[in-house]
Amino acid sequence: MIDDYIRNTMAKNQIPGLSVGVVREGEPVLVKGYGLANVEHSVPATEKTVYEIASVGKTFTATATMMLVESGVISLEDAIAQYLDNLPLPWQSVTIKQILSHQSGLPNYTDAPNYWEITRKDLSKSEILALVTHLPLKFPPGELSAYDNTGYYLLGLMLEEVTKQSYADFLQQRIFQPLGMSATVMNHPRDIVLHRAAGYRFLQGKLVNKPYYSPAVTYSAGGQLSSVEDMVKWEQALCNATLLKPATLDLMWTPHPPNQGDNWEKLRYVAGLGWWVLNYDNRRVVSHNGSILGFASNITRFIDDKITVIVLFNLDQIARPDAIAKQIAGYYCSELSKLALQPPLEAKSQVLST
Repeated sequence: MIDDYIRNTMAKNQIPGLSVGVVREGEPVLVKGYGLANVEHSVPATEKTVYEIASVGKTFTATATMMLVESGVISLEDAIAQYLDNLPLPWQSVTIKQILSHQSGLPNYTDAPNYWEITRKDLSKSEILALVTHLPLKFPPGELSAYDNTGYYLLGLMLEEVTKQSYADFLQQRIFQPLGMSATVMNHPRDIVLHRAAGYRFLQGKLVNKPYYSPAVTYSAGGQLSSVEDMVKWEQALCNATLLKPATLDLMWTPHPPNQGDNWEKLRYVAGLGWWVLNYDNRRVVSHNGSILGFASNITRFIDDKITVIVLFNLDQIARPDAIAKQIAGYYCSELSKLALQPPLEAKSQVLST
């Protein structure tokens, strides 16, 4: 039955390949691929297929940051400028917590008018930030909430400065290797990656290969590759509090509303720390979508129901990967199938953001 739903969804959305992981009470109950990882070579998608996971990788950046918080090396209330030199004057007061909860007010570099002109260029990190360093803050830090890739880019630079390691090495040594996530790495098109999926998009109604998209523009805001097999290990580490203390994880999965606005009731979601917390009344639910040229992804954790769904796609024009994840969850927990999707399907939700 679940196979029928997934195949019908793929046909409806013309999705070439999809891999899904479902974890119930910490144990995988479905880890499987559907369709094609590579259309040109007729390579089937499997649980080992490696996808670009885009902003789902922000959950790794947030975890790495909270590791340093737990160890007392940094504090959530520290200004990011305490660790990074030469930031614009208006950015000086922005805190690590405000970045994690998308309340920094920082201008989002992926919204820069010339952003799509530079995505094919392998620019330096300072050149990427220069897209927005001349712009004013969107709002005073902490007052409102707006999805922001710039802050997460800065968190990667902060991690490097504090640990004296590259962002990639820190994640490998502190997260991926300890968890046995051998397929999870930072993306670079030049690297040989076993089981790498090809990414696709539709152009004038025709399926085409995705264009080159420089890894320089993703970095710690969502530059990772992973498989559902690895992401199941990630979910098990979250269930078992392997990397962070339960209290720290609870803090990350608690709503951190801005000073103004009624996001919880109006939008039906609010940022936690590195996750979006969805308003399902008394149920604890956290989620993150990812979207990038050629790929889409989602992880949704129905914490109280002890069901997590991970979906990875090699097509980018999927408006709500989280909606598909919820539908899949309903096959394993009938109570979830009775709940209306939050945020509502028609809502333009920042849960969707890249």
